Amino acid sequence: MRLYQSAGRNQCSQFANILLLLSVMLASFQLLAQARGKERPAKYPTSYRTIRIDGLSICHREAGPKDAPTILLLHGLPSSSRMFEPLFARLRDGYHLVAPDYPGFGHSD
Repeated sequence: MRLYQSAGRNQCSQFANILLLLSVMLASFQLLAQARGKERPAKYPTSYRTIRIDGLSICHREAGPKDAPTILLLHGLPSSSRMFEPLFARLRDGYHLVAPDYPGFGHSD
């Protein structure tokens, strides 16, 4: 039994390390964009929508052409979709992006 518990902790630790690495990468992209001070005008601006699911108001960001491949951006930590702003800026011209705020975070109930 302890072998399984140890393996589970090891996988959780690896997953946490990957999430930390991705968070650092996203933060560095955002800092680079801010340092440059020039962001190109958005061909497909980000829109903010709210839908009701099981009585909860869930807010989500959406950008990009509707007929492009869709990427659903789910974050591993409870937070708002704002953390994906750097990705939205880079990917919205070629992909349809959707990023929800988790319940209790951002603009969701």
